[in-house]
Amino acid sequence: MAHMFKWGDGEKVTMSGVDEPRGWRIQVCPKNTGSARISMGTQEIPPGGKIPVHLHKREEEILFFHAGEGEVEVNGASQPIGPGMSVFLPPGVLHGVQNTGGLPIKLVWIFSPPGYEEVFREMARRGMDHGETENQV
Repeated sequence: MAHMFKWGDGEKVTMSGVDEPRGWRIQVCPKNTGSARISMGTQEIPPGGKIPVHLHKREEEILFFHAGEGEVEVNGASQPIGPGMSVFLPPGVLHGVQNTGGLPIKLVWIFSPPGYEEVFREMARRGMDHGETENQV
């Protein structure tokens, strides 16, 4: 069955109780759409906000930046990012995102295989951040 989404659609998952509260919209995953090979969703990072540096042990990730400006850090090296740019991250690559602009960064994330969306759900449930839950999910 096909599914169509617009910005703001999807399962809302909000993390609080951490230094930088933020959230995700999970749009495609085995639980929500029955996908077998990918998960996908959206995220906004407010001005001055960030996704802390972390890695994924088994998932490949693609980040597509729809709006906003900032920097992506990959294995210790920072590069500017902006609308229309994307980043491919193989498993085991340290990465993070910092919003250095005056508007929210809007990004789409895609994981293969699916499963990391469960880490997002667990971070929200426990009020923990990247690095604190990956080994527990």
